[in-house]
Amino acid sequence: MAAVTGRKSNEVYRHLRRQIILAELPAGQQLVELEVARQMDCSQSTVREALMRLQEDGLIMRQGYRGTVVSSVSAIEGQESLDIRARIESRAAHLSMGNFTPAHIELLSGLVRQMEAMAEQGDEYGLFELDQAFHHALYEAANLPALIPMLDRCSLCSHRYKITQSTTRRTLRDTALRHWKIVEAVQSGQAAELERVLFHHVSSVIGDADGAARGEPELRMSPPMAAIFQRLQKEDGHLPNPMRIPLAEARLNFNATTARWNRIDEDAFDIEDFLIPSAGGYRMPALRIAPKVGARPGTLLYLHGGGWVFGSVQTHRGAMARLAELSGLTVVGIDYRLAPDAPFPAGLNDAVWAWHWLRAESDARGLTAPWFVSGDSSGANLALSMMLDLRHAGEALPDAALLFYGVFAANHQTESHLRCGQGQFGLSTEKMAWYRAHYLSGARCNPDDPRVSPLLADLAGLPPIFMNAAGLDPLRDDSLMLARRLAQANVPCQMKVVEGVVHGFMQMSSELPEAMAAFKDAAAFTRSW
Repeated sequence: MAAVTGRKSNEVYRHLRRQIILAELPAGQQLVELEVARQMDCSQSTVREALMRLQEDGLIMRQGYRGTVVSSVSAIEGQESLDIRARIESRAAHLSMGNFTPAHIELLSGLVRQMEAMAEQGDEYGLFELDQAFHHALYEAANLPALIPMLDRCSLCSHRYKITQSTTRRTLRDTALRHWKIVEAVQSGQAAELERVLFHHVSSVIGDADGAARGEPELRMSPPMAAIFQRLQKEDGHLPNPMRIPLAEARLNFNATTARWNRIDEDAFDIEDFLIPSAGGYRMPALRIAPKVGARPGTLLYLHGGGWVFGSVQTHRGAMARLAELSGLTVVGIDYRLAPDAPFPAGLNDAVWAWHWLRAESDARGLTAPWFVSGDSSGANLALSMMLDLRHAGEALPDAALLFYGVFAANHQTESHLRCGQGQFGLSTEKMAWYRAHYLSGARCNPDDPRVSPLLADLAGLPPIFMNAAGLDPLRDDSLMLARRLAQANVPCQMKVVEGVVHGFMQMSSELPEAMAAFKDAAAFTRSW
């Protein structure tokens, strides 16, 4: 008798679960035990047992004397549940790569084939159930049983939002086929690749499709960008996540992976390594690059990117040479101090100091006007903040500035962060938060300080600025918002969004046409002076 009751309870549970997931029972709908028992031809105790399981799933709320109602699910809950799942599930898969056997791969492959068949039948709920089984197989390989209930609940929440509320252009067939990438990543045996693929798979359940449905451009790399990106994933996929290894090791990996972009024709430039003496005994390494052909008067101070944590004049040597070559200017880069060893405001203060020193020593070093400042990513942040410091002190400002895909605020809720910040295009919102935590690891550091988030500063009185942004970059909207703020402050600004490319794309100018075009645009801007 108990077995019969258990089977009936399962039947009631599955019936109500399907109706709730597909919104046939909408949020707020009251569930009366007696009515459900009558409909399902069972006892109230059987219904009560099923309702207890639905409550554990988060699909209903039991409110005592007010009865039981179907729970709601908001866009925020849907997205937050995805974020939790993406972080935990992808990391667990990375750690468990060694646990996957041929039997696991065959199981996963069989489930995807069943998904394809279910998609052909148009059975969205059946496809959902198979998706749950697919991810269960991943959880079980990870051997982390305590996490499974939490991951299941997050999965129910996010899929329920997707099915019932979000609009999407992704077909059922596309939904099924996208699971093959996970199978391929498991087969590759590369833990970092599996982590990346799984993180993107989970986090884009809602994001990419919703953006397209709102009429936004589809998140797609240009063919040259896609070819480079895929090659880099193969070349660097074995490397560990920099956020989860000792910083010294992460810096060595960063230097090694950027070396491919820094091969230049040494004979085409006058190149000098030198030191800038500064307060406290720090002798700041600097690199001067000037073209031998097409040189013209003018000096550009370049501040490299790397999240305030990575990078040097050597990791950006190629970018500096490209600017010198196309603009005709003498480009000087500096190795400002990096966080967390030297948190904010050390790097910014180094940039201001270098600006003062170079101008004071200009005659001795053969540096001439006009004067420019430039930077990429966190270097663009430092360049803008440096100009604000100079303006506040009433000191000489650059004649113009070049800011490439910069980070200008600590706002991770922008549209570009929500659509591009899951790591599917390299830089992630999580990594930006990690960078900023290192940068602000000193005492009394506030992310809303205008010297940290210059988007929040008074921008009046700044010189003309050229800016660009990468279309597939969580930081894209930082530049768009800054361009609007500059216009409101009557600061001349030229803004370009380069679609189809990822954060850091200008490093790839030796191979990427869009990067070369971006350098040419920036160089043309400097020729107005």
